[in-house]
Amino acid sequence: MLPPKVVPGEKSVVEYQRLLIRYQSLTWLAQMSQVSKIILQMSPEDAMNESDRRKMLALMTAVQASVFVTDTITGVQDTAADVVKFAASEGGKLLDKNELTKKAKDKAASAFGFVSQLANDAVHKVLEDVVLPHVGLPVHYVPEGGTGEQYLTMALRFEKIGYVEPMRAALNKATSAGSGDRARVLLATRVCRTVVRPESMSKFVDALKFIYTKKESQGKELLLELLRDEPGFDWIYPRLAFMELVSGNEERARDLLARLLRQNPDFLPGWSMLATVELAAWQIEKMEKHLERMVKLDPLAEEVAKTNEMLSLINQGGLR
Repeated sequence: MLPPKVVPGEKSVVEYQRLLIRYQSLTWLAQMSQVSKIILQMSPEDAMNESDRRKMLALMTAVQASVFVTDTITGVQDTAADVVKFAASEGGKLLDKNELTKKAKDKAASAFGFVSQLANDAVHKVLEDVVLPHVGLPVHYVPEGGTGEQYLTMALRFEKIGYVEPMRAALNKATSAGSGDRARVLLATRVCRTVVRPESMSKFVDALKFIYTKKESQGKELLLELLRDEPGFDWIYPRLAFMELVSGNEERARDLLARLLRQNPDFLPGWSMLATVELAAWQIEKMEKHLERMVKLDPLAEEVAKTNEMLSLINQGGLR
């Protein structure tokens, strides 16, 4: 069961700390703010020793930086900046092997301006034809001559911006370029088992654009269309599940993730989102079991580290 939308009264500091974590996992900002104020009011400076105060600050800082808060405008800006830096560094050297893409790479700084066009209806055209080639992530082909590490980095960039098939292509290149072990893990745990059509990828990027620009209802409509037309597109399910969870529909979120994990039991982002659901419902033992599954799939995954950090915080803080 999700926490109440109306913050309850007459709770202990520990109970409010638990609530703070649960509200954070749901990105319920008003409730987070209210609970934070209550905690501080209940723990005035002269009533808290320095050790407890440090623990409180660590709790609030760690929760705020948690993996469970995703898809914010800041996240989009950070990803865009990261992509531009990638193009200007080692990854950009791949493009020097092709005269046309070399010219595009030299203009990488201008890509930041194009990213602002995410709010336009032609977002996928802007991304595929302008932004991504300029920053070393051409959608319609993967450059030759890269190292395994360069292709792995490229694949993870594609994942962040919603392009599954270019990610698959980059991982296949990584396999041939000496990074086969890591590439095979990522192919097995993060890429759809079936090939996704280009038009579905473009629609998914459009949906992300609406979500990132706080037009969730329009983004959700596109995701539901994709769910109907391209049910094998695994990346749809965690996005929809998170939107349902934030709306307070825990059952629907669980149904979506159950469907996904029946379809692809090795899809790690699905298990990660299920761990988020368990956190919001404060089912910590189930969350731990999902973490065990994630570790078996890919112990190096970012989600594994973040989930482990959250569980450690809960356990060390005596919040169970």
